[in-house]
Amino acid sequence: MGLKRRAFLQQVGLLLTTLGIGEVGLRRSGDRYRHALAQSAPRKLALLIGINHYSQIPTLSGCVTDVELQRELLIHRFGFRDRDILTLTDQQATRQNIESAFMGHLTDQVQPGDVVVFHFSGYGSRVVTRGDMQNSLVPVDSEIRPDAPQVNDLPEETLWLLLRSLRSDRVTTVLDTSYISPENGDTLLRSNLRLRARPTSGLAESNPAVLMFQEQLLSQLNISKSQTRIERQSGQIPGVVLAAAGEAHGTPPGKAFEARWSGFSSGLLTYALTQYLWEATPANTLQMSFRGVSSLVEQLAGQEEQPGLSGQKSQERSLLTYYLPPEPLLGADGVVTAVEEGGKVGRLWLAGLPAIVLESYSPNSLLTLLPGDQVDSKDTASTRLQISARNGLIAKVRICCGQESQLEVGQYVREAVRVLPRQINLMVALDPTMERIERVDATSAFSGIAQIKAVTAADQPTDCLFGKVKPIIPSPLPAESPPASAIAPPPGTVSVEGTATPPPLGTEVGKPLLPQNHYGLFSPGYSLIPNTVSARGEVVKVAVQRVLPQLHTLLAAKLLRLTANSGSSYLGVRATLEMVVPEEQMLIQQETVRGVRSPSPEPAAQAQSVKPEPNKTEPAKMLGTGLPRLSIGNRIRYRLYNDSDRPVYFMVLGLDSSGTAIALYPGQSQETPEAKSELHQNLLAPGEAVTVPQVSTAFEWVIREPVGINETQIIFSTAPFTQTLMALKAGGRSMGNIPRISVPTNPLEVAQAVLQDLHQASLGFSTLSAPPADVFALDMRAWATLSFIYQVV
Repeated sequence: MGLKRRAFLQQVGLLLTTLGIGEVGLRRSGDRYRHALAQSAPRKLALLIGINHYSQIPTLSGCVTDVELQRELLIHRFGFRDRDILTLTDQQATRQNIESAFMGHLTDQVQPGDVVVFHFSGYGSRVVTRGDMQNSLVPVDSEIRPDAPQVNDLPEETLWLLLRSLRSDRVTTVLDTSYISPENGDTLLRSNLRLRARPTSGLAESNPAVLMFQEQLLSQLNISKSQTRIERQSGQIPGVVLAAAGEAHGTPPGKAFEARWSGFSSGLLTYALTQYLWEATPANTLQMSFRGVSSLVEQLAGQEEQPGLSGQKSQERSLLTYYLPPEPLLGADGVVTAVEEGGKVGRLWLAGLPAIVLESYSPNSLLTLLPGDQVDSKDTASTRLQISARNGLIAKVRICCGQESQLEVGQYVREAVRVLPRQINLMVALDPTMERIERVDATSAFSGIAQIKAVTAADQPTDCLFGKVKPIIPSPLPAESPPASAIAPPPGTVSVEGTATPPPLGTEVGKPLLPQNHYGLFSPGYSLIPNTVSARGEVVKVAVQRVLPQLHTLLAAKLLRLTANSGSSYLGVRATLEMVVPEEQMLIQQETVRGVRSPSPEPAAQAQSVKPEPNKTEPAKMLGTGLPRLSIGNRIRYRLYNDSDRPVYFMVLGLDSSGTAIALYPGQSQETPEAKSELHQNLLAPGEAVTVPQVSTAFEWVIREPVGINETQIIFSTAPFTQTLMALKAGGRSMGNIPRISVPTNPLEVAQAVLQDLHQASLGFSTLSAPPADVFALDMRAWATLSFIYQVV
């Protein structure tokens, strides 16, 4: 490909990115287009570091996978050349090797305008350097010993100086690590999450070699120590920094975890980031990407991990992630990495699928192979690949139908039919701190409950944790202290109500009430799930039966999350979450990035039902990063748009901050005369839009207590939600005096009905003839699920 041709393709790609056009594809042939991008300016360089095996501290398991995730993403989605990516893993990643690799691979080669990615996955810690306590990265050769209090860590100041040595400011630093160790020194939490903070009982100082290298950098950069400290502490780090353990100004760093999935482990931040970018549209700015990544992380770990975005360029609103438009323009779910049998059999890297979905992704799932000369293909006759086996992120496939073709390394694939088992279990980890007899009783109690499986090994995928909660009695408050409601109890504790009554004899106020046993459910990040603790002591088997409704609700939420496909669906729909009171403001916008949209120049935007009222302005997009935060008492609404060329039905289901399942527009039984009118109220014609709740009614959706995470799934389908409406009719009850919101008493049956309805809708597309009776086969042309997550504060 000639220079003019390459320049033209680059200009077109950048123009499409600027305009936000996602329906136009650029032609390529196999890997040639990507290689052409890799050879053109600006140059792209990356240094990726991942350490699993440390010598004297517990082993991590997902850091090397993080490096693989980043490497495959950079090569296949952003046009990096393999030889321009340097990786250091495990024993290679000594402090000196990291410093030398940075200087040799990056500092000596980078020119103005080049794109640079630096990634670190491993333990983090805190060290004292010249009297200044700061975060640090832990190389493989850094140890804390009683006879040697000085450590070989890489302090934040050294990293800042290394980044400052680059001649380009187009730098992205990803730090999937944590810094503050828990008090007990245990990095293994009670579920399948592991904290990436070095276990230590105190602070250590940097050794002389670390200080000597810093002196060399200061001399080369011709800056003073005081200037370095001021700029570092004010957050003036070159480029942008995406940190798993985010920290606000003046607050300590948060936590960062890695998780065990089905067949692999990875850092929550790295997987969320790379998966999001695999399916990203060209219009995605860094701010948009980071907000999406934060939602994915907090969906997995709750509020225990909240990523942070910082750096000199982090506030630039038009900045693209990695400073580059991705290729192909409309994303992918995976890539062909090896071929066999003359191109009829191959191996895929499936890092574009959400981790939650990948957990249950079954053989016989179908993917569409993007032809070598077509980046954006929605042709249903395209070559289809069928998964025969999967191990973690790697799947073996065979060409099964569609156009005659041969697999080539580097070709992209996209989801066509998602096959899920009908029997999906909720995995409940048992708190290892419970006594042996308690764990035995819990295992016995869970064994008799269908679809609820207790696991004791911390390295298995888990959805929640069953554990012991220590009750506390609040200490008497001084006269000027804040109200008791403003004081949060420590993690793993629950306040005892009714403190006006004197405590039991011998109980010290503010001390644990040890004689009583309180059990509850926790998130994988060990946040107490609301309404799962009894006010009275109880035995394990009674506690398990008591929390059964909450377990069913959690399983229902898991099933609904398995329908998330905003990056894969071909149904052209979108939705927005907006705050109405105290001011109108758009908070989140979600849409199907590959959806086939109506040729009408102005689809649903003209719908009369969603135009702003007179003297009202259109809601503005929310500024900032991370999850939107809504205060108790705020009023919200959703706007749903059908941009496709066919009518679609919709259903709004969610899990509020109290852990209660809710449903909007529950509908009526199909057997009643009201059924037709109710179904039509849940139907959107092509080009139509609707607000939920409707602006014509007096009903307002008010944010209620308690604080926490609120998650809503808006599900669109080409067929009616027949089974879902019947399940809601059977188990729905009104939420207080609020009409049109149902609190299902049977959330698990509702979620199973949703999957059955989507399965039935998919059969109309005849992609899989006679799928097995023990699976759901969901066609990407039949439905779309848009997920909305926000914090209640």
